[in-house]
Amino acid sequence: MERLLTVVWTCLLGSGLTLADFNATSQTAPGPPRLIGCVFMIRTNVTCRWEPGDTPAAYSTLKVQIAPRCEIPNSTPNSSLKTFTCTTSGSSCTTGIGASTDRICFCISIISHGVGGNVSSAPRCQPGRIEVILPPVVLNSVQQVNGAPQCLNVSWSRDLHLFSVAESEIERGDLNSQIEFAEKGEEIPQVRNVTVNGLCILVCLFRPDTLYTIRLRNRYRGPASPWSQWSNAVQGRTAEDAPSAAPVLWRKVGQVSGDRRRLVSLLWKPLPRFLANGRVVLYDVFCQAEDGQILSDYGSCRKLQRANTSCSLPLPDGRWSCALTASNSAGTSPEDRVWILGSSETEPPAPVGFNATPLGDSSMEVRWSPPPDLSATGFVVEWLAVREKSSSVLQWEKLDGSCTKLVIAEGLNPMERYAVSLKALYGEQGAGKKVTLHVYTRQGTPSAGPSVRVHQISGSSVELSWTPVPVELLHGFIRSYTLFYRTKNQPAKSITVSGHVHRYTLANMPAGVYEVFICAITDAGTGPPGNLANVHIGSEEISLVMCVVVPLLLISAVLVLMALLAHTKIAKQKLFKGVPDPSNSTLSHWNPETSVESKRLVVEQEKPEVSCPEVILVDKLQDLEKSQMYLHICNPPMFPYLQPSSPPAKTSDKGYITNTIITQSKNDLSTSPCIYSNVLCSQFNQNLPPPFSPASYQASENSTACIDDIKQPAGGVRESSVFRFTSSDEQQTFRLFLEELKGQRSAGLLTPSPYIVIRRRSPD
Repeated sequence: MERLLTVVWTCLLGSGLTLADFNATSQTAPGPPRLIGCVFMIRTNVTCRWEPGDTPAAYSTLKVQIAPRCEIPNSTPNSSLKTFTCTTSGSSCTTGIGASTDRICFCISIISHGVGGNVSSAPRCQPGRIEVILPPVVLNSVQQVNGAPQCLNVSWSRDLHLFSVAESEIERGDLNSQIEFAEKGEEIPQVRNVTVNGLCILVCLFRPDTLYTIRLRNRYRGPASPWSQWSNAVQGRTAEDAPSAAPVLWRKVGQVSGDRRRLVSLLWKPLPRFLANGRVVLYDVFCQAEDGQILSDYGSCRKLQRANTSCSLPLPDGRWSCALTASNSAGTSPEDRVWILGSSETEPPAPVGFNATPLGDSSMEVRWSPPPDLSATGFVVEWLAVREKSSSVLQWEKLDGSCTKLVIAEGLNPMERYAVSLKALYGEQGAGKKVTLHVYTRQGTPSAGPSVRVHQISGSSVELSWTPVPVELLHGFIRSYTLFYRTKNQPAKSITVSGHVHRYTLANMPAGVYEVFICAITDAGTGPPGNLANVHIGSEEISLVMCVVVPLLLISAVLVLMALLAHTKIAKQKLFKGVPDPSNSTLSHWNPETSVESKRLVVEQEKPEVSCPEVILVDKLQDLEKSQMYLHICNPPMFPYLQPSSPPAKTSDKGYITNTIITQSKNDLSTSPCIYSNVLCSQFNQNLPPPFSPASYQASENSTACIDDIKQPAGGVRESSVFRFTSSDEQQTFRLFLEELKGQRSAGLLTPSPYIVIRRRSPD
């Protein structure tokens, strides 16, 4: 038992002594710093990085020693080896290596200086170019490769004194290389690894007909060597390739004209750059009927240049298909084709559930569901701004048959109305029916008001109509109109009507003068008022006078005026039409030499009896025979005092009386023929005595009596009437006749005449 205890204590003592010795050893031999890596700059310097050892160090020393061979030197210092050092308190340091090249071997170690002494890492010996950073190369040119539009030839050169990799090593593949390239306009370039086995390399990483900016960098062998700086940048463009896709084609079909043709507009979108693979030089259109007929008249769709995006051609009625291709210097693209149905064919159904949702001021999303009965091969969404005063450009997008939505973010503005349409495509069956929506991305208030007009005012009612605001000024959907009407010093009253109403009658309006105007209202609010219309509403009494009494007064005045004008015209025709002017007679200047007393009327009896006289008023003696105006005095009711005269006297050289018989016309009042006597009265000279009244003369029964009725007018023309009688009966008869004439003249029924002629006629 004791022996066992002795063995246990011996083991425990041995273990304690071993642990104590280990701790002592650990305290006396701390861990050295560890070298991470170095970068050699050829013929310049070397920079190394390390991790500190276990013992805190006040500073560290980098030691770089040139070795004849890449072997670990003996622990004994060799003063013949060239050594480069640098000291730092950090964990990296740079020391110069003089003109040493990277091809020689270097042994590198780190010495840590602490309180407990110096601790050195084991030296690492290797050729310098294992960790050398090569100088940047120079890019000389970047050239396109004919027949290889995805490739570029890159040539480069290097400084032979500084670039430590020989050409044979390059050909062997000791260089790792990377190329950096970016298309024109790209901000972030792309970096790809490339194999460099010569001073000219072929890089095939590009797109056709694209301009690139290229740089190149290298390193020796592997990851241990850091990358060199990038070379200078050089631009190069790849060669063209035939377009890889067809231009997207669409159409607009016009109405069938009289010659059974339709004007069809073909529309297409230019190929994107990554699909055109070059510069498109022309487009080609080819149209063919369903029966194989080739179109002969292509209108403006011939020799289309790269700037064209549309053309028009006359297409005969019926089912046709038109194809479009694009060409560049390298070849022709595939074709895109559209089918156009005849006017008599029925269009396939339209998509269902079409709606549009604004996403912002300049974008919207449209959604739909495919037709339930047919499988659509594609869809076309069209949109354009709705305008009244100017035209707008149709924009469209052609989509695959699997699409059921589209975000429109091109050509949209707030407060502008757009018509958005959708059609489904059914391959050779053509396009289906169209569905259309009117959409605003954001609504606003109208910028103008409706133009109001007054149509009719009836009593206390007024009928109004107004012209809608042009769609360019609406900025939203019209929901209603508000009609305002007001009088002076009174607040305005208003009436709201629906947005589709453009005519309204205001009824039961009190009398007064009103101003009427209208405002349009959209979802965003009320716009400004339109023009003012003035309306006058009168009382019922005033309206009755204006509508009944005034027209009657006007009609009466017109009738009276017409009667006066007619009466004046008839009077002139009856009284003045046949009255001659005595100043124009042949006897107006006759001045007889004999005195008044010596003048006698010479009477020649042609007929034994005279039944009744007739008095004729004439202005001129020479018009005596032509005068047709007679004042018949043979009617007994008119002149009952006139009796047949005595037989005429003998003829004289100064006057004559000719008796003739004239039968009575159908308008005369007498039923028997009248006997007329012509009495010729000559004009007296200027020495005649003043006029006298018929009652003032004296004459014997058998003597000749002369009555002179002389008037001096304002113009100085002397008017006179001379009557000579040979019997008292004739004198008495004519006296009564003159009194009757004077009475008629004073009553305004007879105009004075300077000459009076009496004609007598015997019954036979």
